[in-house]
Amino acid sequence: MPTIRKTVMFLGGSLANSGSIIMICAVLATKEWVNSVITCKGSANYTGTVTLEYGLFEGKGSHIFCPNIGGDILPFKVLESLEHFGPSKSLHIMVITCLCLGLLGSICSFGITLYNSFSSPYETYLGPIGVYVCSSVSAIFIFFSIILFVVNTEVYNLSVEMAQNQIGTIVTLSGTKNSIGYSYYLMIPAFFCNPIAIIIVYVYQHVDYTQRTEQQRPTEDAPKDVLMY
Repeated sequence: MPTIRKTVMFLGGSLANSGSIIMICAVLATKEWVNSVITCKGSANYTGTVTLEYGLFEGKGSHIFCPNIGGDILPFKVLESLEHFGPSKSLHIMVITCLCLGLLGSICSFGITLYNSFSSPYETYLGPIGVYVCSSVSAIFIFFSIILFVVNTEVYNLSVEMAQNQIGTIVTLSGTKNSIGYSYYLMIPAFFCNPIAIIIVYVYQHVDYTQRTEQQRPTEDAPKDVLMY
């Protein structure tokens, strides 16, 4: 049976991993990733705006005084609105894939820490090594998602491409102003939950190693005449 200290420490690690799991699920499920305001200009000498609000999978939009657009912008599927498999669509798919892999890593790390709280597979790959690997993999993929989404939005103009495909008319879109929503920022605490789990398990491993070393030291340092009896 594991000691109380081991149970408490690994439960703390599993709590950190569960925080990462909850955050990633919220990131995937919510739609408040980006709110984009795009300037639109038609053949006439006046401008309007197109507003898009979307997540990883779904979005919605509206327009104000945008020329050549007759009706409202209907709710849309993000991947379907990116018709051509160009940089924007490939990067968006990579963001989703990285988040799913990050979620898988956090789930594996959660299972290992929870298992160690009540069992003793400490020296195997189901011990601290498994936590280090799984949590590190999760953190790396979440970090990739954070960077890739910003690159896709700011460099490859993801919002403009989606708006152009949704409008479907000859309108010049420019001057995009992107406001990042809370769904995106949830990836930051999801990222930090993984190193927290690693630190908790490492602290336990270090304390356990120190204690075992100190327990062996009296025998090693004892005089030879004492050891003979």
